[in-house]
Amino acid sequence: MDYGLVCVAENEDVVSVFESRMNRLHTTNSWNFLGIDSIPQYNKLPKDIQSDVIIGVIDSGVWPESQSYNDYGLGPVPTRFKGECVSGQNFTRYNCNRKLIGARYYSKGFEAVNGPLESFNQTFFRSARDSKGHGTHTSSIIVGSKVSNVSMYGLGSGTARGGVPSARLSVYKPCWFDECTDADILAAFSDAINDGVDIISLSLGQGPPQQIYFEDAISIGSFHAFQKGIVVSASAGNSFFAETATNVAPWILTVGASTVDREFPSYLLLGNLKQLKAFGVNTNPDQGKRYSLIYGADAAASRIPSRNASFCKKNTLDSNSIKGRIVVCILEELGDDKDEKLTAVEEGGGVGMILVDPLAKYILHQSVIQSVLIGEAEAEELYKYMTTEKNPTARISLTVTNVGIKPAPAIAVFSSKGPNVITPDIIKPDITAPGVNILAAWSPVSTADSINYNILSGTSMSCPHVSAVVALLKSVHPYWSPAAIKSAIMTTG
Repeated sequence: MDYGLVCVAENEDVVSVFESRMNRLHTTNSWNFLGIDSIPQYNKLPKDIQSDVIIGVIDSGVWPESQSYNDYGLGPVPTRFKGECVSGQNFTRYNCNRKLIGARYYSKGFEAVNGPLESFNQTFFRSARDSKGHGTHTSSIIVGSKVSNVSMYGLGSGTARGGVPSARLSVYKPCWFDECTDADILAAFSDAINDGVDIISLSLGQGPPQQIYFEDAISIGSFHAFQKGIVVSASAGNSFFAETATNVAPWILTVGASTVDREFPSYLLLGNLKQLKAFGVNTNPDQGKRYSLIYGADAAASRIPSRNASFCKKNTLDSNSIKGRIVVCILEELGDDKDEKLTAVEEGGGVGMILVDPLAKYILHQSVIQSVLIGEAEAEELYKYMTTEKNPTARISLTVTNVGIKPAPAIAVFSSKGPNVITPDIIKPDITAPGVNILAAWSPVSTADSINYNILSGTSMSCPHVSAVVALLKSVHPYWSPAAIKSAIMTTG
């Protein structure tokens, strides 16, 4: 028994004590797709009223130099805001402006469980600066200023913007290396509430099963926010199956992910001239050659079973077999590290990789060598071709941007499903929003090629879309309660 906890629990000021668990971190087109600019109330609303709305984002921090946080045209910070811009490593109060009005960070809970941040040997900043990119991505979806000529390697080119470009942002960083402890999350909630934010957006949560409300930090923190009239929007999670939705407390606006009418195919042209739809980030104009195909299972290294080689993991492939060829690989499990497979193929002399992945159209993956993901139907066609052709070949085409894809929106297959395992009578998620291949601001230190905008998928991306809609409603109806705003969104979705 931990007598320290007993002493804390016996203090008359303490309501409850529970173990601090770990939580994980769960655009140029999406706002056009949603038709935000065609809403009359929004268009007629004076900019200074929109600028009064303050959004608190609990995530991995912010990259303040991103053009998405420029404060051009914004007036003074609302006087009711009580937050501050906390200095830290590579971050000072001068990194804040009239858009990014607050920044705080929390690490005591994380380090109490995991030890010093330095022991992880990963890039990080002991400040609100974002080394992962996730927090920058989510917050810019909500409040990002209009930035023209934005793309990721030419994909999704256009003007990037948040849903409410004139709103204010205050960031709270309890997340380190993709994980966030309950203790740090609750500290972030407490500060956000006291700072005077109108909305709290958080794209994170525990993996299923959902904890009961009174032992879940996000449920508790969001309830206190709800009592203060603050709307809390949270992601439902990316766990695919029924009964996996998290952040399901009745007072949370729980958001699932759906598609938009845009996708980024990188077609696979087989030697028999049949074309298969594939997905990847292939933007090198030098590519386009036809190469011989081989299954990873047929290129097993010495003493490696063919099944193991089919997953294309480290030290499983014979370099003499794959040299100069495109290797076809499969997943051992959905969470497989795609970079490990690519590295194994590249180091063995392979010129490309085709990975069979049921989530192909939901994931864009950049690599040094050309690579694509294909779905199961396309994999079947590829298999037929490779088993009937003596010398099967293929060419991976440059990735293109296609808009006007139908049907859209459709529920993303990865989005966590209900029913609500804690309160089955209350249906969750409450609503879905764009969460597939969303382009938004990024932390350049997070990736080797120092990109400033990235395309990601997940309920992490759908949650801030709803947070922005909440901000629009708050602008038009500043005195509506969180319940009224939640109801209005759900019944007009």
